[in-house]
Amino acid sequence: MIRLAQLSFVVLLILITPALSDVAIVKSAGSFAFNDARNGFASICFEPRKEFDLAEDGSNQTQILEEIKSGNFSLMVAIGTQASSFLKTNFPGIPLIYCLVVNPEKLGLKGENIAGVPLNVPIREQFAVLKTIFKKAKRLGVLYTQPANDGLIASARSIAENEGMTLVASPITSSQDIQKAMTDLISKSDALWIPPDPSLNSEEVIRYIGTTSLSRQIPCVGPNDRFVRAGAVFSLSVDAVEVGRAAGELANKILQGTPASRLSIPDLQKPKIILNLKAAGLLNITIPRNIQDAASKVYQ
Repeated sequence: MIRLAQLSFVVLLILITPALSDVAIVKSAGSFAFNDARNGFASICFEPRKEFDLAEDGSNQTQILEEIKSGNFSLMVAIGTQASSFLKTNFPGIPLIYCLVVNPEKLGLKGENIAGVPLNVPIREQFAVLKTIFKKAKRLGVLYTQPANDGLIASARSIAENEGMTLVASPITSSQDIQKAMTDLISKSDALWIPPDPSLNSEEVIRYIGTTSLSRQIPCVGPNDRFVRAGAVFSLSVDAVEVGRAAGELANKILQGTPASRLSIPDLQKPKIILNLKAAGLLNITIPRNIQDAASKVYQ
């Protein structure tokens, strides 16, 4: 009789305990910021998850596709543009959360099953800081992947004009084009602006841009901390960990039954500035004290 009662209790406990939901996290290739976003997500959403890393050339897409299909995933999380396009195309019936994606509407990341945290690039603020610390900046060179960042560059061109600068754009199709593009760009530019871009994420590329800009005495504005460590004068961007946490909050709501279409975009903190005073010194640039005081991190 006691054993029957115990069995009944176990059955009841199973019935009233919510089932855990498996989450597939797919990261785009090339950026430590994607790992930071993953860590932020994991600090908020505790559901069982499996992670997949896309190769830059897409060579492992078929393998990842089969692994996800053979799993029991109730939610997809895409970190970066490459992963977002991959999941949207191949798993339209499963709820999708994206993050660290510039211009998600351009990728068609909208619909009943899709929610996310766009990567809002503070272009106007970046250009304003650049003009404050380097008033000689009239021709602003930019490397970017075409067509992935065409929309962002169009916005930047208009903002640069309002700041009294001309955007000198050098589009590339992959990271293999960077050396030639940089050589052409350096001779035409007073400063460089590097946006978040799928072809500019590897450590090798970041080091090349940083060392080249310093050796040619061209101030560089980078999209994140890694560029600043490599020689960019400053970066002004949203914390990737915070973006991941915001995506985790969206995931929890979807897993609790809220439709993705009813979720609003989370409010993030203001972009944070990171400075490299050593790089500024090598370029004979003086960073005003108010900007130094406002920085979240300073490399000496």
